[in-house]
Amino acid sequence: MLNTEMTMAEAFREAAVSRPDQEALVCGDVRVIYGQLLERATALAQGLDELGLRKGDKVVSLLRPGPEFVTLFFAVARLGAVIVPLDPQSRARGLSAVLRDADPVLVVTPRATEHDVLDQGRSLRHVIVVGEGEEDSEKSFLVDLLMGREAGLDVQAVLSVSDEVERAASSSAEGPALRKVGLSPDDLLALLYTSGTTGSPKGTMHSHRTLIAPVVATLEIRRLWERPRARMLGKQLKALGRHGQRLLRAAGGPQTFLSTVGWHTITGLEVMLQGLLLGDRLVVMPRFHPRRALELVEQERVTVLIAVPMAYQVMLGLEGLDAHGWDVPADTSSLIVCGTGAAPCPPHLAREIERCFGCAVYIGFGATETGGGIAVSSLADSPKQRTETVGRPLTDLHVKVVDERGRELPPGEVGELICRGESVMLGYYNDPDATAQVIDEGGWYHTGDLGVIDEDGYIHVVGRKRDLIIRGGQNVYPAEVEEYLGAHPQIREAAVVGVPASVGGEHVWAFIILDEGSEMTPQQIKSYCWEALEPYKIPSEVRIMADFPRAQTGKPQKFRLRAKALGERRGREGST
Repeated sequence: MLNTEMTMAEAFREAAVSRPDQEALVCGDVRVIYGQLLERATALAQGLDELGLRKGDKVVSLLRPGPEFVTLFFAVARLGAVIVPLDPQSRARGLSAVLRDADPVLVVTPRATEHDVLDQGRSLRHVIVVGEGEEDSEKSFLVDLLMGREAGLDVQAVLSVSDEVERAASSSAEGPALRKVGLSPDDLLALLYTSGTTGSPKGTMHSHRTLIAPVVATLEIRRLWERPRARMLGKQLKALGRHGQRLLRAAGGPQTFLSTVGWHTITGLEVMLQGLLLGDRLVVMPRFHPRRALELVEQERVTVLIAVPMAYQVMLGLEGLDAHGWDVPADTSSLIVCGTGAAPCPPHLAREIERCFGCAVYIGFGATETGGGIAVSSLADSPKQRTETVGRPLTDLHVKVVDERGRELPPGEVGELICRGESVMLGYYNDPDATAQVIDEGGWYHTGDLGVIDEDGYIHVVGRKRDLIIRGGQNVYPAEVEEYLGAHPQIREAAVVGVPASVGGEHVWAFIILDEGSEMTPQQIKSYCWEALEPYKIPSEVRIMADFPRAQTGKPQKFRLRAKALGERRGREGST
């Protein structure tokens, strides 16, 4: 029954009421059924309403993935307020910037927060400190620290959000029902701050509709393992032929998702919504640990594992996995899909995941600005389509490739990928100029990604528009060079950037992370490139690093790598 005419609270209530006794959430020793989750969210909404939280008020969450976050998210949605999920590890500088920009009335945090940081929130009235069994003396310290603010901040030190739920439920048991709020699917629901791979993060505004739309769009893909349908029979037979017994075991029932991605990111948030709005079962890892993730797959019989490419690299590098990727230190035979996104997944890694776990890889392509999903592969796709493309556009999302003048290009030609649909953000918060730069008058969101759509409608991403390198008048797409470098057995990861040359044009710089125990020199890496790449694509400079500067999603921050290269070049030129 899920559709984009629902508000988030309506969508969750629909899922919960239809299966009140089904397990919804597993997090450590905590197991919660749908009926309990709905009751807790409703009770917390009552408590927040009593605090004075109103429609449109911003609520910053610094909670890790888990039952408390889910309860808070749906309580905020019920009141028409706006959730602002942030990285629980946010440092003071980044948190201060968000408090100034979002101007929340409430912060929910698991830790003490300094006075000068809280002072950045001009409208901040309440702080809920969520602990995990702190001693009374520690709780008193939190209260004393926060109450020192002269602005009359109301601080509530509670053991857990569930305690706040129980308090609200008991205080309102004989009182009036939860106040009705006039809500529309187009009302603002979330401010999601971008990962900052290109510089300063921006707050993307998402409504109830834009966050529900990507979940609705995946229904077509999920139907591949539901009951036979005449119009999909061909695809279903292909999927069955490729995935056999695993697909049959999972067909017809709720799926079990394992979320390893932080819920302050659009990838993690959409996994949470995928699991709970469609009535599935969600297994949560508040903190990612590779071996524990594999243990949970076995213990909870997980069918859909979601992780960023870097996390898969770490899992595949565990002791006990042999060179061919067959000896997994856990039973992963329940898996039908290993999904990944948030950062590029090179084909060699996708193939290794499929060999190791014996299931299909779904490579998703999207952006915070599009509610996560733009395109994704499918169980009916061939191995080549699954590992070398990002699939086809999601249902009801229009995608095309355009040139510099905005003219649509035919299949096979490289241009900027743009898209239009219900999942596209409302805009950047407090920044109409930045919004106008990426959303045109026709409502098309310009992704900044360069890609190709082939004759069959599959999308190949070749790099970022701003990352395009022009060398000797010829275009170099970093993703192509990175893919080739990453295929070398001793190279774990590569990041390629363009650096302005002193006489015009650009040089190609390659930053390399080697596999543990591997030894290669920059010259050996260049020699490897000479074996297959055209001369203008071969890196002029190679630097071997222990790791890259990264955004929260794990993407290399290429603007920092480019700055490093420029600094090195300037230092060299200065010395000569």
